[in-house]
Amino acid sequence: MRYTETLNGVWEFAFYGNTQPVPPFVTPEFTVVPGCFDLMEPHCGKRGYAVVKRKVFAGGTVKLFIDGLGLKGEIFWDGRNIGSAPYAYMPESFVFDAGPEDWHELAVVMDNRFNEDFDPFFDFYGYGGIYGDVTLTRLPETYIRRVMISTEDYKNGTIRVQASVAGNYSGSACLVFDTGFVKEVTVSNGIYDETFSLPQFKLWSDEEPNLHTLTFMTGCDEVTETFGIREVRTEGRNILLNGKVLKLVGFNRHESHPEVGAAMPAQLIAADLRLLKENKFNYIRGSHYPQRAAFLELCDKMGFLVWEETIGWGVKPPLLHDEKFLARQLEQVERVTLQNFNHPCIIIRGFLNENYCEFEATRHVIKSLYDKIRSVDAHVLITFASNRYEKDVTTDIVDIVAMNPYPGWYDSCTETINTNDRVRIRLQELSDAMPKDKPFLITEIGAEALLGFRDPLKTYWSEEYQAELLHECCDYVLTHDDCAGISIWHFADTRSYVSGRQIFGRARGFNNKGILDEYRRPKLAWNVVTDLLKEKSGK
Repeated sequence: MRYTETLNGVWEFAFYGNTQPVPPFVTPEFTVVPGCFDLMEPHCGKRGYAVVKRKVFAGGTVKLFIDGLGLKGEIFWDGRNIGSAPYAYMPESFVFDAGPEDWHELAVVMDNRFNEDFDPFFDFYGYGGIYGDVTLTRLPETYIRRVMISTEDYKNGTIRVQASVAGNYSGSACLVFDTGFVKEVTVSNGIYDETFSLPQFKLWSDEEPNLHTLTFMTGCDEVTETFGIREVRTEGRNILLNGKVLKLVGFNRHESHPEVGAAMPAQLIAADLRLLKENKFNYIRGSHYPQRAAFLELCDKMGFLVWEETIGWGVKPPLLHDEKFLARQLEQVERVTLQNFNHPCIIIRGFLNENYCEFEATRHVIKSLYDKIRSVDAHVLITFASNRYEKDVTTDIVDIVAMNPYPGWYDSCTETINTNDRVRIRLQELSDAMPKDKPFLITEIGAEALLGFRDPLKTYWSEEYQAELLHECCDYVLTHDDCAGISIWHFADTRSYVSGRQIFGRARGFNNKGILDEYRRPKLAWNVVTDLLKEKSGK
């Protein structure tokens, strides 16, 4: 049977700079995993290769899980390369033969240098390090690779269970649900795929996040998966959850904190989510990368609706239309969809934020990514966030038309002091220009404000200006049925860059559009938006 060991804690460490390390790795220092090695001195802000390693007592077939690292990595076991982690933030699993039962050396080589030719980063700081838990699971020789549960009909609890078992296993298996329902089944050549109704089921929603568990057992292995029964679909301009019209109201959120970088512990993640839940928000766009397992598990349990996307920010031609680039994007969306398939909180999957979708050649890219996700998940809603507005030629491909308008900020004349009077006009123009048979979602909107900078004239960068602008935005969304929702840019101020990688200025080296600062202290906009939401909800 399985046994899982958590490998978090003190690891040996070395920073190699631009010299690519090879085994045997010399690691004269120490660090803590999870953690970001470039967050504090003596390696603060440095780019290059770094190695963390530790001893592990194990043997036989094992699965190593790393809940995200950055910006890319190679994994070594006793000096042998057992796999790559090519995509920042992506949770990764590696199954391999650990050798005889003994002490072995596990090493992770990380590279936090940018590769703009393939993975464009912009406006969020790319930390080097291991962001989440590291675990090692001992597996039987014939182990269960994956169990996927999807809702086929939420009204009668019809679900589809797909499982893959190593070694082309053929034989009996048993499905045990938390409801007490038990089902004996047969696996053929390593594959099980069946659709049936679950007795005594409960629906999952943002208001009642009821979760179920399935334990899938063969003669020598078992895994337990958590899932939710729910349906998400579109109807005209509306997004529906279990047949009920949704109004998505929430934030873009970065996995970032000034004291821990991208390696936020579950306690801090839960604090963010609790703050949002208490103030009636129901939706989070995980911008602009795959989300960690700890975050998604909390969203499942707390009833948040999540948009998850892959890395690819502002990609322009000719790179956008390059087949090698597309191949990496296709691999990304497939891997993250499979990895996080069972999370009921994920209702939207996205990619390629703010790409150049005004070109006809981009249609092939969008359609290819859409089809790849759809081939894995038949029910999730698929889209991307566009800033090409009326020029976007791909709105017929996606399930939701999602736009990042910035009236009163980027889309306005910077010499004009107050442009908030244009906000409602521009949002209505944009809504009117979009297809009437698809939901229209505002995926980014906002303005920068520096905590403590107050100005009764409501000048740019003041808390007053940001508060007034976001009041106009949110009031528009909450009072217009032709808009499916809003994700404010953004939840909390986030470290960015101070030179060479900025637009419109980045005071302090931060993106200051959060309505909380980086330590989660509220700006004026926080109270304005939360008060408005409570007023409109009648609570």
